[in-house]
Amino acid sequence: MLALLLVTNVAHGGFPPSWYMNALEKADPNILGYVARFEEDACVITERELKDAVASVIKESEVEPKPGRRGEVHLSVSVRCLDVDQTSVFSLAIQFGRKDSDSTVLYVKDYGEIFAAMEADVVLQNTKTAVEAAMTDYTLANFDR
Repeated sequence: MLALLLVTNVAHGGFPPSWYMNALEKADPNILGYVARFEEDACVITERELKDAVASVIKESEVEPKPGRRGEVHLSVSVRCLDVDQTSVFSLAIQFGRKDSDSTVLYVKDYGEIFAAMEADVVLQNTKTAVEAAMTDYTLANFDR
């Protein structure tokens, strides 16, 4: 079961509000679970490339990436690709979530974007940039407060 937390979205840029930073706090912040998946056919990238890109950014943040929804907080990355007039249009949804025994809550702040690309490098770089923004908030919430 997937439950969405319906709260006002935090504008990109600027410091996130304290409730959001508190939500990202973990007892063991040195390990972060993540889920990276495709909503549709991913066009020019593979699932392995997506997972490797997400894990590499988490590692660069000096946090150990663990596949799955481990612990109180995890990073959820989903990629959807649509073919529009012979151009691949990508939608990235990158959010933190919290899993309890019955459901997962995804926080409304989305670090993703929508963009057109024809090369895998562009898709992977945009994904890494968005995950870097998410990891900045995560490290601020867990290490720099």
